[in-house]
Amino acid sequence: MMRRSRLVGLLVTAAGVVGVLVASSAAAVTAPRTVALHLTVNGSGTLRVPGNPAFSCHASPTRAHCRHTFQVRKGRRIVLKESPARGWKLWKWSGLACHGSAATCSLRVKARRFGFVTASFLPPGDRLNPIPLHTSGDIGNGWTLRVIGVAPNAYGQVIDNAPPMYPPAVPPAGAQFFVIDLSMTYNGSGSAGLEPPAVQWFAEGSHNFKYHYFDDKDCGPSVNVILPAPDLQPMIESDQSVFSGQSVNGNICMTIASNDAASLLLDGGDDELTGLPVWFALR
Repeated sequence: MMRRSRLVGLLVTAAGVVGVLVASSAAAVTAPRTVALHLTVNGSGTLRVPGNPAFSCHASPTRAHCRHTFQVRKGRRIVLKESPARGWKLWKWSGLACHGSAATCSLRVKARRFGFVTASFLPPGDRLNPIPLHTSGDIGNGWTLRVIGVAPNAYGQVIDNAPPMYPPAVPPAGAQFFVIDLSMTYNGSGSAGLEPPAVQWFAEGSHNFKYHYFDDKDCGPSVNVILPAPDLQPMIESDQSVFSGQSVNGNICMTIASNDAASLLLDGGDDELTGLPVWFALR
């Protein structure tokens, strides 16, 4: 039988024997085999760490982020996987070797004590995560909005629907008429009118210029203040009331800089009520 070797000796001083020295092939202290990995989720989404249950966070008005600690093997390379909640989108990773916005992050935990990783998700309607075409989004005050379609360079459409009593509107040089087809549905209690704050739209492109639907220059009077025409059915301030579950369809027309057409987003929410814009994609 093989026995673990031990070396025993006496420590002797002038005052006598004060201790016993013991040497062993076994380490006196076992080095830790795991490291604490602290994960934070901003917004709503799920992170998955190999060998552990999924870690989910659901943002609410009272909670914007969640934290959880996992024990991972020291020095081991692991792959973190993200899964945003429905409608949400991963904005970025941060911490350790996690950067960018890929769906996974591969890292090796080298720290002796702990490491930190954060995954930040953007809600639907954020400017970097606009609500897609043909998808309804909550714009507050009991209303949802859906962009049905868009028509850039809509000069011909506007002219065809211009009433005879008004001269044809012409966009200035470097600009164009941009028509947006919309559907609004009221989901609140009782009834509501199609008027501010329900009807309050802006648009912005990459140049950060704000185009206002109620601007007098928007496609001229042929679209914004005249009763519905065959192809253009303006959504304007009105005394019309709708009840819960009813929808109103129509369009708005804005005069925009042509170099903003490709990046244009619609802000369909009422910033004064919600505190935040609700962005809709127009592509």
